[in-house]
Amino acid sequence: MNYVEVKLIPLPFAEDTCDVLASLLAPLGYDSFTTETEREACLKAYIPEKQFSDQQLIDLLADLPLPDVEVRWEAHSIEMQDWNQQWEQSHQFEPIVVKDECCVHSPLTPVSQIPSCQYEVIINPRMSFGSGTHETTSQLLEEILEIKLKGKVLDMGTGTGVLGILCALVGAEYVRAIEIDDWAASNAVDNVLYNGLAGKMKVDCGDASLLTEGPTYDLVLANINRNVLLHDMERYVGVMRPGAILLMSGFYETDIPAIRTCAEQLGLTYHHHRSRHDWVVIRFNK
Repeated sequence: MNYVEVKLIPLPFAEDTCDVLASLLAPLGYDSFTTETEREACLKAYIPEKQFSDQQLIDLLADLPLPDVEVRWEAHSIEMQDWNQQWEQSHQFEPIVVKDECCVHSPLTPVSQIPSCQYEVIINPRMSFGSGTHETTSQLLEEILEIKLKGKVLDMGTGTGVLGILCALVGAEYVRAIEIDDWAASNAVDNVLYNGLAGKMKVDCGDASLLTEGPTYDLVLANINRNVLLHDMERYVGVMRPGAILLMSGFYETDIPAIRTCAEQLGLTYHHHRSRHDWVVIRFNK
């Protein structure tokens, strides 16, 4: 499967603008993003070639909710094999320390550069979302570390698998991770193996339609986007045991009323939320 790389150059450039663009593009099928600031400041967005529509992109940018921003763009196809090699060579990341308890790092990070932490999560992000650098992922990692985690965990939209992997390391009995993109799901499987969790964490390729009869969960994680969360929340609630926790992210503070209304209509109780640079993590209890 080939991908299309779309380079978007917002004028004036701001990382917050790139975040807005990414949140608008994700529902269209764009599944990976990277922001560059050193050479030509831009957002690069990636989408399977069969899903790309230049007219859809033109229409989105025409209705961009940023009246003082102009966005120039260009697109070209990338063969998956070449892209993966390029990504792995150029998108390794510095070790990320969360609450002085967890260190997320690449398998290529020299041992001398890995901070000493109680939990060590090894992630090779390839093209998948979730190394811990984004506000949604980092805040969810913090939430996981604050929960006395036991029992079973469901990780929806797992990306690299980083959230589910930390859950398995801190005490979860079993983790089921679901990812709609086959390439990202394959990446998550690799990361499960990197962390020695083959018997404790399973990755399935699919969406919330996989949540039919089966186990109930003590913790459900969903780091996706507002529209998917609203559409699939009933399915999440259906597999949560009484007393379970639902942690959701991938949306903005302005989306909280809609998310909270939906959750409370499904019988969940609001517990708290946190935000960083307008990105929100919200917790509900059943």
